[in-house]
Amino acid sequence: MGTTPITQVLLAQLEAIASTYPAPAIADLHVPSDLGPASSGARDAAFCAIELQDGAFGLSYLMLGDTLRSLASNGNTRGSLAGQSPLALARRFGSSDPLERALALACINALTDSVWRRIGYEPPPAVNSLGDVVLSATDHLGMIGFFPPLVRQVQAQGARLTVVELDAAMVRRQQARFPDVTITLERTQLADCTVMVGTSTMLLNDTLEAMLAAAPRAQDFAVIGPSAGLWPDALFARGVTLMGGTRVVDGAGFRAAMAGDAAWGPSTRKFAIKASEWPGWQRLLA
Repeated sequence: MGTTPITQVLLAQLEAIASTYPAPAIADLHVPSDLGPASSGARDAAFCAIELQDGAFGLSYLMLGDTLRSLASNGNTRGSLAGQSPLALARRFGSSDPLERALALACINALTDSVWRRIGYEPPPAVNSLGDVVLSATDHLGMIGFFPPLVRQVQAQGARLTVVELDAAMVRRQQARFPDVTITLERTQLADCTVMVGTSTMLLNDTLEAMLAAAPRAQDFAVIGPSAGLWPDALFARGVTLMGGTRVVDGAGFRAAMAGDAAWGPSTRKFAIKASEWPGWQRLLA
């Protein structure tokens, strides 16, 4: 995949922050308890979490490409990460290997959470499932990555909806499930969208800038999902107006949930940071 401009900016920012706030070592890698080669085809979503020795956590999506199967077949990955530098692993975010990239994003998010904890920064809580995006009946919402629970919510508000997916099999499944929704592989269908909501998977497959360019009329562009736990400056500089992520607030509960393959929602809190209200990382750390 190579190192792209946004990757360079993210990593340079982490290096600069780490010079003042040295990164604690990795304590553990948490993965779904039933992780195995046979499970990858049965899941709709799966996430891993990097935990640092100071209790910070960073989440990352595992269902992109062959990431989950690759993790399942590398049984020594979890034990080998304990004690390692999360900053060193974060530097692999430019890798072409999907598993390395997923683990790197988890480290980027964990490093961010670590500093936020140390400086006492609490990101604003999210009000709704759309990352605090407010829709009207005249809006045309573009959705990048499919969020089935949100489709009915959007339809109830009378807004027009277009979904762009990168997986043809997913498009066929969801077209059968939601025949009245435009679900397509073509990002050109986003051209007249007024509001955009995209999954944080765009950070993993490096499509964020292309998707921003595909929706020139969008007044709001939100990046949401558990993987969106990083410093948002690079996203905001490129036109993202809101970042909605998930933060672990009960470490013990989260560990138990992951170990038992249970829902970890009660151990987390969703947040939403607006570009218009973000002071910038340098000012926040000043």
